[in-house]
Amino acid sequence: MDQIKKGWINQRFPEFSLTNEDGNTISNTSLIGKWSVIFFYPKDNSPGCTIQAATFAKYHESFTALNCQVIGISSEGEESHKEFQCDHQLPYSLLSDKKAALHRTMELGKTLGWIPKRVTFVVDEMGFIRYIFNSQFAVKKHVSKVLAFLKTKSNNSQIE
Repeated sequence: MDQIKKGWINQRFPEFSLTNEDGNTISNTSLIGKWSVIFFYPKDNSPGCTIQAATFAKYHESFTALNCQVIGISSEGEESHKEFQCDHQLPYSLLSDKKAALHRTMELGKTLGWIPKRVTFVVDEMGFIRYIFNSQFAVKKHVSKVLAFLKTKSNNSQIE
């Protein structure tokens, strides 16, 4: 986590071009103009990831009220994402980082050497990372911590 703290807070979110659940290409330029919550999660339909994704869905209106878009990213393909999105009524895009290129660019690493880390980034309307929450197991806290930060929209960037 120290590397994430030192390397990404107050830096521009890296360039990316990934496909969503519908096969549409989404890039980092789509982050400009509104706040974004980008959460990296290990796997569609796994127990922890399902809870995390459903919690983001439950509070989606709160994010929208704060002019904030939510985006999930994992290495699963578009079909898996579409099924996951439909099964759990997720009202936000899921991007496919099939080769984990963005995950590696951000040096997020893996838990126990094989599970992709669960990390959530808050990106401001100019594309800069302002808050990071990293916890593999406190899946619901990704939402509560991010919402608390967004409600303050503090100029002071934070990381946990």
